[in-house]
Amino acid sequence: MTVGAKNSTARPQDRSDAARIYRDTSPTNLLNSAARQVAAAQGRSLSENARAQALLNMATNDSLVASFATKYQYNFWRPETAIHAGDTDGNPNTDGDTNFAPYITTPCFPSYPSNHASGTGSGAEVLRRMYGAGGHSINISSPNLVDAGIVLHYTTFKAIAADVDDARVYGGIHFRFEQEAGGGLGRDIAKYVMKHNLRPIDDREDDE
Repeated sequence: MTVGAKNSTARPQDRSDAARIYRDTSPTNLLNSAARQVAAAQGRSLSENARAQALLNMATNDSLVASFATKYQYNFWRPETAIHAGDTDGNPNTDGDTNFAPYITTPCFPSYPSNHASGTGSGAEVLRRMYGAGGHSINISSPNLVDAGIVLHYTTFKAIAADVDDARVYGGIHFRFEQEAGGGLGRDIAKYVMKHNLRPIDDREDDE
């Protein structure tokens, strides 16, 4: 967790910026902002955009419900707790550091899997299917960082999800495997939502 420590010198500035932006930005706010920007650029119809927004929010919220339920099933510790207990965790390969503090504040609920990864992975998968994987121009910022002029620019939804993963690891509040598990959970839920929810009439008639 060298890169996630509060005063780490191994964390690049751009990863610090990402950690701070995604500290302030929920998956729901993040993906709705991205959807609005892409929809406006592509000039899609009102009905197309309404369906995309509905599917996006169904998938994102379902993913957050699932990841929260999973958190309390496994009740896995956060990096801060694990690092503090490194001398007493029964693993001879770990050393404790009671002075460790994460770059961003540790949330007050269990760690595995990552909510941000689940919600972002799900929403990004919906938007990829609705608007295409890349070639976009998406700007993400935080109202708390406007004065600092910190804005992240993306051309793909996959890159947004990757930055969210980095943000939680470099922020010191998640292990990488928790990001991977959350992202996989979110994408699976998005695929289910896209297959079963708000299907075009001609698709539903095929099942009758």
